[in-house]
Amino acid sequence: MRAAFLRRLAFAAVLFVPACSEDAATEPLAPTDGDIGDAFSDAGDDVTFAIDTGGSTDGATCGDAGVCPSGTLCRYGTCIPVLGSCAMHDDCPGDSYCDADGICIPYGVPADKINDPSCKKTLDPGKVAPTVQCEWTDAPEGDTSRGYNLVYTAGYVADLNLDLDPDKLRPSIVMTTFAGSVGTGGRVGMLRVFDGRTCTEQMRIGGPDDPERDLNRPGYGTQWAIGDLDGDVATGGHPEIVGLGRVGTATSSTEPLTVIAFSIDAKTDPAKPKLVRKFRGRRCDPTDPSKDVLVTFGTNSANVAPGLWDLDDDGVPEIVVDSMVFDAKGCLLNPPAAWIDYLQLGVISTIADADHDGKPELIRYDGFYGWDPIAKKWSPESWFVKTAGHKTGHVAIADLGKWSTLPGHEGEPLPEVAVVSAATDAFEPRSSGTIRVQALDGTIVFGPIPPFHKYDGVNDTTNYGGHGGPPTIGDFDGDGQPEIAAAANQFYVVYDPDCTADGAPLAARPGGKCDRTKVTLPAGVTALPAGILWAKASRDFSSSATGSSIFDFNGDGVAEAVYRDECYLRVYDGPTGDVIFSAPATSGTGYELPVVADVNGNFATQIVVPRAGNVTGCPATDPLFPASGALVPKTGFVILRDSLDRWASSRPIWNQHAYSVTHVRDDGRIPKTSAVARNWETKGLNNFRQNVQGSLGALKLADLTVQLADLSALCAAKSGEMTLSARVCNRGTNPVTDGVTVEFTMRDKADAGEAGAPTSICTALTPKLLAPGDCTTVSCTGTIDASRDVHVAVDPTGKVADCHPGNNLGASALVLCPTVK
Repeated sequence: MRAAFLRRLAFAAVLFVPACSEDAATEPLAPTDGDIGDAFSDAGDDVTFAIDTGGSTDGATCGDAGVCPSGTLCRYGTCIPVLGSCAMHDDCPGDSYCDADGICIPYGVPADKINDPSCKKTLDPGKVAPTVQCEWTDAPEGDTSRGYNLVYTAGYVADLNLDLDPDKLRPSIVMTTFAGSVGTGGRVGMLRVFDGRTCTEQMRIGGPDDPERDLNRPGYGTQWAIGDLDGDVATGGHPEIVGLGRVGTATSSTEPLTVIAFSIDAKTDPAKPKLVRKFRGRRCDPTDPSKDVLVTFGTNSANVAPGLWDLDDDGVPEIVVDSMVFDAKGCLLNPPAAWIDYLQLGVISTIADADHDGKPELIRYDGFYGWDPIAKKWSPESWFVKTAGHKTGHVAIADLGKWSTLPGHEGEPLPEVAVVSAATDAFEPRSSGTIRVQALDGTIVFGPIPPFHKYDGVNDTTNYGGHGGPPTIGDFDGDGQPEIAAAANQFYVVYDPDCTADGAPLAARPGGKCDRTKVTLPAGVTALPAGILWAKASRDFSSSATGSSIFDFNGDGVAEAVYRDECYLRVYDGPTGDVIFSAPATSGTGYELPVVADVNGNFATQIVVPRAGNVTGCPATDPLFPASGALVPKTGFVILRDSLDRWASSRPIWNQHAYSVTHVRDDGRIPKTSAVARNWETKGLNNFRQNVQGSLGALKLADLTVQLADLSALCAAKSGEMTLSARVCNRGTNPVTDGVTVEFTMRDKADAGEAGAPTSICTALTPKLLAPGDCTTVSCTGTIDASRDVHVAVDPTGKVADCHPGNNLGASALVLCPTVK
């Protein structure tokens, strides 16, 4: 099933077996000691490599005598085809490698040589310009949902198993799209799901063509959470999608919201999977469901999202909206709390085991709250002392220094909480919020300091820092201590406690540094205040609260920041804030953030950038990165990638706004409470809203090879139609997605077997994902000319990042046929 398949790959380093097998049974992998880079064991079948996969030869042994058939030679005790001499692996054709003696040898000879373990990406992200993988701007002409094309939500990523194929990784993108104004109903949203490879719409619900739209319509700006609520993913089912649904008929822009969940039906018509409403949030009567009462809160303006966590260690996730807790069937479990209408958009909290007692806490701006699974309520933790300084705001949690202490946990890496708070709960960009860090007991150990701002002499709003967006946490400067990043009115800023007013190091942050020597100051700024590593001009006077994310694009352990303001998507160098690259993407902004994940299912990394196109006054090109290209306002979303997939690899999931890696598995299952690793204790993490590579490795690289198969039939063939076969293998260190093109061609025969212009015979696609060391056989039918030589190539147009692209062309029939008995 898909769950076992993803357990094998995600968060698992591949431990290579002695030979590759097309159908090797592999047991699920189990974690070792809390390191996302730790190796896992892989029990596969031992299969001897055969030169002729058609079965006409078994790779005959040549023993001490060294005697082999004509046209072959003896190497490592095996008769192999003469594939030529070499100086490097790229010189060798097909499924072969260059040995220490400069001879091309088929993989599997000797038996333990099944890959090139040195395959690794090398990248300076500053030299990589992103390209557009695909984009969606609107539904086609004539579609009733055309015009529902504005996006204020992140593009959440998960493999929803729409293809019902456990051997394929096909992530989808989940987001709300909305129409700017529909009658008196204001902004009206709908849920759409898109293919992560092509941006093609796969499913929709709650739109104008939905006969039950009044029951299925989401809030126009609701974020989403994706996870397995009913436990069917392990047996081939689908994750569910949970958001905030609009209650009413879209006739008033102040209509309230409720929790809404959708399941996926991909079995009724596999060609057309569909979304089905699973439930709406309600107070459930334990004896009579007809007496259930819908739970409503907030208004259509909310831009927040539920989150999914298991609160009671039963393996079934709960749905958390700020402090409200719903079970996996949509029943409200705890007494309803007052909705906090923060900035008219809502507030985003999170869940984690902050005090290391094995139980999760609700982490809010004003404290920590333990869940009582019997009484079904939150209780404030006694060790937190609430004060007036704990203003409403968004949170992120990580080990930011040795500030937190708790009795019985001396010496443990306890976390702190970063909070970004607006000046008041009211929406007012002409104000200045604050950024602070508070220890577990509530002591404010950093800040509060206002979002960095500078009056431009014209726009009064620039007198103020603004609200501030949901914070991210990561190690931006490589000193081993994490920093905090957040957006606001006019600057994107990394806040660093090590940047003290007197320059003295902080005892709470051993090894921490504040190196601004290479930081370029914004125009008109002569010095940065204490607490700020760097600040870069941006523009977000609309919400003044946009989210951002983090990723280590070159795998060097130093995070880059990813942020889209009203005009451009930018990636910033972690230590200096220099813009590494930029791309136009306009929006009126909400809490949305760019999502960094393996959206394509190709074990590389892409960026999903939401757009609304509803802002004016943006500069024609990015003043921070003139190579951004001309700004053209567009709606919908765009997926950006490196054209050669040189960015470090990423997980194929980003399931919710409060994303912190360890709370969700790659297949969308939510781990039970006792199985959730604390992010800040996990080697390679200690971050928040940052995606990572998992144990597949940041810079691992595939190596596709191909070789003609069924040689006995091919070598005896006459001119005419026949079925050609080839064996495709992955001899690198990174998996390869399904759907890779394999092309069979003919060339005129010559002594070298390479002369003449090629003629295409037929093409095939690899049917499944190939982990390192895996192989598969593909076939297609075409017409051959027996007077010409047959060749095969895998990925002939170079779409897969490949360690040795030179071996993507297999040895020809003319070279291999002498090996056939």
